[in-house]
Amino acid sequence: MDALVLAIAALILSRLVRPETFEPYRRPVIGALQSATDKLPNSLRLPIMVGGAVVFSAVVAFLPVIGPLVTFAALLLILGYGRVTEDALAILTELRGGSFSQAQAHLTHFSGVDADQLDENGVARVAVETQTLRLFTEVFSPLAWFALGGLPGMLLLWTSRMIAERDGSGETSQRWVSLLNWVPLRLYALTVGIMGDRERSRSIWKHHAREFSDGEIGILIAATAGALRIRLGGSRCIKGVMIREPSIGDGDECARYHIEEMVALGQRSLLLWAVGGLLIIAL
Repeated sequence: MDALVLAIAALILSRLVRPETFEPYRRPVIGALQSATDKLPNSLRLPIMVGGAVVFSAVVAFLPVIGPLVTFAALLLILGYGRVTEDALAILTELRGGSFSQAQAHLTHFSGVDADQLDENGVARVAVETQTLRLFTEVFSPLAWFALGGLPGMLLLWTSRMIAERDGSGETSQRWVSLLNWVPLRLYALTVGIMGDRERSRSIWKHHAREFSDGEIGILIAATAGALRIRLGGSRCIKGVMIREPSIGDGDECARYHIEEMVALGQRSLLLWAVGGLLIIAL
């Protein structure tokens, strides 16, 4: 029960407080871990960094008073619910206010996609796709591992993902992260479908997810397209490289109001996970 309360409190606080509030604390921690990772040879990065984080957090988590405080601080620093939601809603606000060039610039920062060649529907589409991808990586996947293993479980995933994103880490670390994400990713996609159009989400996931170059991303995009009854996917330019993906979904073309619908879908999905957590504890 204490862990669930801490997670819910961290999610609420991350949504109520501006994301910039936590950045002065978050950046030095990430910078220190990245610097330590880069100094290690590739073969030692996972065992030393991940193993050290798990052992340290396992000891700290069981300390009275200090354990809950450290756990709550880690949740605030790792869970990006407020960041993802605020960025998505900022894009929506700029579109509604007629500041299309600002919406494009914000989308590039939000997603990494070169938005200069996108029209309004393209901006909305990439914004929705980025929301679902970042909600999984920054919110639902860490929460799944927090539910499974507490603070050590969440740091196991977080440090593994950080190492996989560093240059020179190799494919082993990426495969390790994919393994850690295998169950949470499918659970999140299932949750999105349940909280949206369940039958359409299941159908598009089943028949079209494998068409993507990255099967894991394909599952998330397909489940979201079905849940919101829209079309997602398609070509986009990232750092000057054209990435061609299939357009999937049999619904409407993505529009600006679907950004807000995706925000609501994420909220409902979190609520379902919270209710599920309470039921598991009650049993």
